[in-house]
Amino acid sequence: MRRSNRNATRALASALLAASATLQAQVVVPAPPASPSPAQATDTLVDALTCRTSAGDIAGLLTRLRRERPAEFVQTERQYAAPNMDLYRLDEPVPAWGNEGDAIVVTDNRVLLLVDAPIDTASARLEQSLTDSRDTPLSGALDDLHALVVYAGEHPGMQERTLIGCEYRMPGLSLLANPDDAWRTPTP
Repeated sequence: MRRSNRNATRALASALLAASATLQAQVVVPAPPASPSPAQATDTLVDALTCRTSAGDIAGLLTRLRRERPAEFVQTERQYAAPNMDLYRLDEPVPAWGNEGDAIVVTDNRVLLLVDAPIDTASARLEQSLTDSRDTPLSGALDDLHALVVYAGEHPGMQERTLIGCEYRMPGLSLLANPDDAWRTPTP
């Protein structure tokens, strides 16, 4: 019997060694790091529209947008005077304040979404978005330097539409100041 115990021990040891070798041969590949979901990803444009761009970062906004979204912010679709405004067309609509649109208007101190809806409709969506939000978007975004603005479009191509976004109240700020836009610089 002793012989059979030794054989049983050898058989058990062989089985354990084989199982151990099999486990060692298996390669465990770690899961790739989770990429941020679209809701978590930082979007310079959406941050600017929703008053989440800091005072230190707002001055270079157009430069960043031209770098991050070159197909959309290199060339204006239309420029307006009194006040100076640039209209940019996006490839895909972006959300802001409960509304969505594919046209962005930049003034000297405002970043606005042109919403294809009258002001009553856009304002109702804004209010509903704020009501439905689990966050407190206004408490963190609005202060003495950031203001939510909503008004009816009056310029050609903007009638029956609404402009909604953020006004940056910083002395001397000119989001449109860019050496490439020399036509805006007054000559003495």
